[in-house]
Amino acid sequence: MCRAAPPPPPNDDGKSTNPPRGGSLSSSALSVAPPLPAMIAGLASAFKPPYYSVRGIVLLLVLASLASFASLYAFHRGFRRTIQFWRGMAPLVIRYKCVVARANRIDRVGPEELERRLNVYRESTAPRLVDLILRMGGIYVKIGQVMGTIGQGLLPQQYLDALRPLQDGVPPRTYAEVSDIIRRSTGKSMDDLFVHFEEEPIGSASIAQVHRATLRPRNDGEEPLRVVIKVQYPEVAELFEADLSNLELATRLFSPENVEVARALRRRHENELDFTKEAENLRECTRDMQRHGVEPSLVRIPRVVDEICTPNVLAMEYLEGISLNEAIAMEQRRVAKALGMKDGDELKSVMAGRMRKHFENGEGGGIQGILGGNRMKLVNVFGPSAAALLRTYASVKDEIENAALSAAKFGSLIRRSWSRGWNNPDHFIHDAMGSNNGKKTKVNLGRALKTLVHVHGIQLLISGTYNADPHPGNVLILPDGRLGLLDYGMVGRMSSRDRKTVAETIIALSDNDKTATAKIYRENGYKASFRDAEHLDDATLHRFATFHLDRFDLSPLTLDNGEVIDTLELFRSTRERVVPSFVEEGRRLGGLLMGVNAQAARPISLAKEWRPIAKLALGNKKLE
Repeated sequence: MCRAAPPPPPNDDGKSTNPPRGGSLSSSALSVAPPLPAMIAGLASAFKPPYYSVRGIVLLLVLASLASFASLYAFHRGFRRTIQFWRGMAPLVIRYKCVVARANRIDRVGPEELERRLNVYRESTAPRLVDLILRMGGIYVKIGQVMGTIGQGLLPQQYLDALRPLQDGVPPRTYAEVSDIIRRSTGKSMDDLFVHFEEEPIGSASIAQVHRATLRPRNDGEEPLRVVIKVQYPEVAELFEADLSNLELATRLFSPENVEVARALRRRHENELDFTKEAENLRECTRDMQRHGVEPSLVRIPRVVDEICTPNVLAMEYLEGISLNEAIAMEQRRVAKALGMKDGDELKSVMAGRMRKHFENGEGGGIQGILGGNRMKLVNVFGPSAAALLRTYASVKDEIENAALSAAKFGSLIRRSWSRGWNNPDHFIHDAMGSNNGKKTKVNLGRALKTLVHVHGIQLLISGTYNADPHPGNVLILPDGRLGLLDYGMVGRMSSRDRKTVAETIIALSDNDKTATAKIYRENGYKASFRDAEHLDDATLHRFATFHLDRFDLSPLTLDNGEVIDTLELFRSTRERVVPSFVEEGRRLGGLLMGVNAQAARPISLAKEWRPIAKLALGNKKLE
């Protein structure tokens, strides 16, 4: 016989604990619903044998999962940022996959139609991608800045245009937030520290923003000092940790060959979060550059104000000038105007296509042909010197127009003074002097770029301590033509052995010695596999080294066995297994410098530019 289950025991008030039939709840029960933890506990007790069911267990697990998710999202900022990132990124990835799949598998269109569809996709998604980067901030802005610099001629122009504003910064924080950070970090009020503090920042970046200020003199009779104040956002350390952990995890899942790159990024950024370390970097690099005779003759590195130097706030000497980013844009506007183009954006669009073709022809280190075409016959006539002549022509044309405009203004001033009867010459003098306000600083962009490359070659190959983030927003062109190198939060350090290895690689690349380049990479531990081969041949290793420390070369590659392959396909199909430190350090700085020059339509052979410095470094006994 089957025995009926005993009735459940009564509660303390004597009432039975039998669950109600039908599973419905009254409105009064709903109005006094217990908190979520109490509900879960109640459900858990309700589903004890013999009243449990599969449906009840599933419901319990779902509720527990939702509660865990809600708690993590509410209280764990790293988890919340991961969800926010993929919520914005996933639709872009899915849409891209759908565009490619439809074109290749359903419509079966040709390469030109596929490229047209991808251009439509890029036009609509590039602004959304940058909006996502700006919302996320932190490391995502850093990555966007790097890609916007090194991607000229490599990335689609739509993404380069969208990423370019990141070079000048991101939306700033309010003055109230900034002043609160300064008070908390220094323990002093704003009035105690500053005679004047500009509420509007002159720049805002991924981890901090910069304001102009005038320090309050410490002693009577002392002149107030103009400075810039760098203020770190309070949540940045926590967000960087979460972002870098997510980046490393995503790399491990989707691109395991680049895990070492992600780890190196983590190591490099950890020191950037302490401004006292940046202050020491500024002092160290200033001493090094002075010892090698380039500071202050060629460059200026801001001096640190020791009285305001905390992990979150840093005061530095103020340098007057225009950013390298703006100087590049100014030249592009002048050249576009001289060619009768609408604006600099039209020129950039033309230049991007020419630059890509230039790299595909294997001419990454010269200027011949970049400005070719029906509207730029000057280049076809004069060859390699044409781009320089065109820039000179544009500059002279701009100067003539400015002179004509100034003469017209001067004539207007004379007419106004004549109408006043010359009875107040002070008006004339004041107006004439005022007409010079806003005069453009003359910039020799070519010389500035050569200085940038030269100084960083000395830092990397001889000093061993170098600025690892020289993107155009971090470089000023001063009124006297020198460079102001502003940001030393991210500094790389090279051992003497690695410096010697990079110098040897530079010599081999400048000699186009494929065998020597490949030998250096193999003997120093670089390992990568392509297709089924465990080791790369000499031609492939030489092409990789070319991208790391010489120039952008997208021309088809002929392997040692005679097979010709597409360079981008080679990069996509190759898995790096071991990346020695000399490659990791060298290729980041090399890529940034090559990218800055390409952005300015002056692609270079970095190996040729650095060859004299490399020979000097190899003659340095400290490197032996």
